[in-house]
Amino acid sequence: MGKLKCAFIVLLSCLFLVSCDAQAASERENSVCIASWNVQNLFDAKTDGTEYEEYTASSGWTQSAYEARLSNVGKVLGYLPDAGSYVLVLNEIEGPDVVEDIIKLSDAQKMGLCWYACAGAPGAAIRTAVVSSIPISSACIHDAGASVRPILEVGFDTENGKLFILAVHFKSNVDGVDATAPLRLQAATVVAQISRSLEAENPGCLVLVCGDMNEECRDGNCMGRTGSPPLKVSGGFATGSWYCFWLDESLALWPGGSYMYRDEWKSYDNILISRTGRDGSGWEYEECGVVFEGVLKTADSKPYAWSRNLLKGVSDHLPVWVKLSVPLP
Repeated sequence: MGKLKCAFIVLLSCLFLVSCDAQAASERENSVCIASWNVQNLFDAKTDGTEYEEYTASSGWTQSAYEARLSNVGKVLGYLPDAGSYVLVLNEIEGPDVVEDIIKLSDAQKMGLCWYACAGAPGAAIRTAVVSSIPISSACIHDAGASVRPILEVGFDTENGKLFILAVHFKSNVDGVDATAPLRLQAATVVAQISRSLEAENPGCLVLVCGDMNEECRDGNCMGRTGSPPLKVSGGFATGSWYCFWLDESLALWPGGSYMYRDEWKSYDNILISRTGRDGSGWEYEECGVVFEGVLKTADSKPYAWSRNLLKGVSDHLPVWVKLSVPLP
């Protein structure tokens, strides 16, 4: 595992922007909504040479089409629950320019979103971003090995304790579930190593793993309740495991997943919370949900997937979120 600092912005394809008033942000930290969403190939209209061919001017990709997609992103941000602060993990963003365009949206400005980190492999077409209304105190990317997307670590020093987000986008199943499982396992192993280091260096901190994991929490490869997966998960805040809301039998989540494959819901998008999310101090887990309304939903209750050919749709994934709050004294 290599820990690569964000000072090397160009080489590591990582960008760290500081652009908001820290005092104003800290006053909003009584509650925070952390959301994760795969936006499905959000590219701007500038040709940089790394984008997918269908998102170049020569293929008919236009500024107006891009702006229509941005408008829908703004609408989706408006569906998130009310909170004092917000942290968003976004998968399949082209890069920093797209993140800055999102920050300029009126809905994003109302949420106070103005800090961000964006990371991806050099020359990659898509990246992962963390956008926040809370000041970012640290950011770095971790190399997870060949053919595996890097892991973006973002830290927040808040009045209620240290909070770390590990933003991930694990290998997809396009080349076959069994063939790609080792790559997801490889990434999850690095995530587990990072989290152990963070907890050892920052006793009492809260760590969340957020992103599109392209794997069910019950599969037992990179996540699972039993055996020895690198990310052991459960439906409660048990010692030695991550809390996974998809496994919480006390909840009645609807829909039953964040991605639909052959009319079957899959819980690929996830937010895992470390045990300190329910230890009675600092940031405490309060509630969670899946966003499935408005422009995200088709008339027959399926995700309104983006279609490049038709220039219609939003994303084939739904946002998931958790809300943290500070217990009353």
